Amino acid sequence: MAIPVLRSLTLKQAIHAVLAAFVIGLTITAAEFAWTASRERAMALAQVKDVVALVEGPAASAAWLIDAELAGQILQGMVRANAAWAEIRLGDGTLLARRERPPGQPATLLEHAATALLFIDRPVVTHDLPTPAAGPRAADGSRIGQLVVGIDTRRAAAGFLAYVSAALLAGTLRNLLIGLAMAAVFHRLLTRPLLQIGRAVARIDPEKPYGQPLSVPRGHADDELGFVIARFNHTLTLLEREHDELRRLATRCPLTGLANRALLLDRLGHAIELASRAKEPDAGRLAVLYVDLDRFKRINDSLGHGVGDLMLCRVAERLGASVRRCDTVGRLGGDEFLVVLERVADRDEAAMVAQRLLDSLSSLSEVGDHRVHVTASIGIAVHPLGTTGGTPDGTGLMRMADSAMQAAKAAGGDRFVFYTRDMTDRAENRLRLESGLREAIAARAFELVYQPKIEAASGKLTGFEALIRWRHEGTAVSPADFIPVAEDTGLIIEIGRWVLEEACRTATRWALDHGPVPVAVNVSARQLADPGFARLVEQVLQRHGTPPHLLELEITETVIMKDVRHHLPTLNRLRGLGVRIAIDDFGTGYSSLAYLRQLPVDVLKIDRSFVNDLPHAPDIASTVIALAQRLLLSTVAEGVETAEQRHWLAEAGCDCLQGFLISHPLAAEAAEAMVMTTFARDEVLPMTA
Repeated sequence: MAIPVLRSLTLKQAIHAVLAAFVIGLTITAAEFAWTASRERAMALAQVKDVVALVEGPAASAAWLIDAELAGQILQGMVRANAAWAEIRLGDGTLLARRERPPGQPATLLEHAATALLFIDRPVVTHDLPTPAAGPRAADGSRIGQLVVGIDTRRAAAGFLAYVSAALLAGTLRNLLIGLAMAAVFHRLLTRPLLQIGRAVARIDPEKPYGQPLSVPRGHADDELGFVIARFNHTLTLLEREHDELRRLATRCPLTGLANRALLLDRLGHAIELASRAKEPDAGRLAVLYVDLDRFKRINDSLGHGVGDLMLCRVAERLGASVRRCDTVGRLGGDEFLVVLERVADRDEAAMVAQRLLDSLSSLSEVGDHRVHVTASIGIAVHPLGTTGGTPDGTGLMRMADSAMQAAKAAGGDRFVFYTRDMTDRAENRLRLESGLREAIAARAFELVYQPKIEAASGKLTGFEALIRWRHEGTAVSPADFIPVAEDTGLIIEIGRWVLEEACRTATRWALDHGPVPVAVNVSARQLADPGFARLVEQVLQRHGTPPHLLELEITETVIMKDVRHHLPTLNRLRGLGVRIAIDDFGTGYSSLAYLRQLPVDVLKIDRSFVNDLPHAPDIASTVIALAQRLLLSTVAEGVETAEQRHWLAEAGCDCLQGFLISHPLAAEAAEAMVMTTFARDEVLPMTA
């Protein structure tokens, strides 16, 4: 970009140099003027004194003879020479003769100023005239008269002004030349090199500034400009290093050094483009392998994140060593990796690579000082095989491989699964379900139904289990479908809070209107793991005025036993509130009897899978009932659907029954009617098929 002339450094520099030269020159000139003024004053006095010395003899004779005519001639000569006026006085002070220069034109302002500078007052030279007999300097000091001369200040001022004019003109030219010379020197030593540096900087590509060092102007290698350029080039070098590091961080995983998501998408897009242009069928196929480690969170939680990070590095090394150089291995985040296989012959080759990856990971048995067992779930998407509806982009292929990986994980892990179209359909349905759940939470579009529980021996109503129901787009959605989605997305926290609020509100209303009836609420793993869950239960009970013993929390055996020590403080606090705790689906997990004795539990619910086998295979059900009796716990049998099952359970000592034989889940109004009937008549509830 061109710099305007009026703003250029050259012009500014020249102006300042000339101004500096003028200031210095005028200061020197002023000193010269003062010295010259003193000199001119001294010269004027000296000239008058010289003239006086020349006419001293004739003037003394004229005074001795009292010759006025001779005296006038002498004085007239002095006035013409260098005096403004002159006079001769006799010894007694009598004026013998006087002559003055005729007045000329009036003095100018400059002449007045020059006169005032040269002569503060009107200078006069007075000289004694000795008697002729005594000579020029009589020893006795006798004199015949005095010669008085007035100095011509106007002539002296005119001479001074002439000198000043010439000096000012010469000084101005001198100062101008000095200023221009200084500007030229500065331009040569500073401005021109700076202009060269500026042009060199302007030529630097801002996209790639590194690799373009500035050259040092000639003669400036060891001065300040050379230092500035050296520092600038050093900064460019540092910038190149930082840019390389930023580029590496932007495209590489900082932990494993593998390609990150951005680089993977770029490589995958490039691979798809090459595959689409390939003429040979084998060169036109590629496979995307989505690798997710199984149970990696357990390693992080038990051994620490340091061991987990080390394990991720080892896994990255194994994955990289198991593929070709032309293939790409990257880390998407967490324990998820992606492998892009180019030029794959067919599905069998992709499967062979996937199995090789699984085998390589399973052989990893030690991480640091810890022994581990590593397995993974791998989803495979092949391009263009196995795809329909057009050619997917990189994101689409990754999504397909992710769906296949989820299927492999759902099947138990440690395996690979190829993508199929129905996986996308399931994923889309899941997304729609998740979106609907979010809308339902905001609109409170759920409802609770209540399944009654009765006393096995008498058939009296002992309580209800609150079950959530949801209608989405006019269709009832099974809890088995939307509860897992809510668990995975964390929406179960909001849903569980709503269920707890609604159940406590209902239990309180029933207790006030009819009589106390306990209501059981299912608690998810995420809810129990929430540090604030016990506090939430306490707040809900207080908000609705619900007696704690009317609330029962059902927690599946698997959830409790997954991390007993972590859940124990929460369970103890809930039990301290007076809330009843029930272990749901008991017998399907891996309960430790030692832990079971320590848990603050009130009820064991026998899983329906064991009730279904009654009365033909009663071993597990009878064992659970006997165990509960020894531990002084109540038992509830789920899924009772036949009279034979009811009879056997009552005979075996089971406390309560629940199932379709007793009643299907009831709407709130029907459940309240059952409560009202029970407390009004105290009757045994009829059993329905």
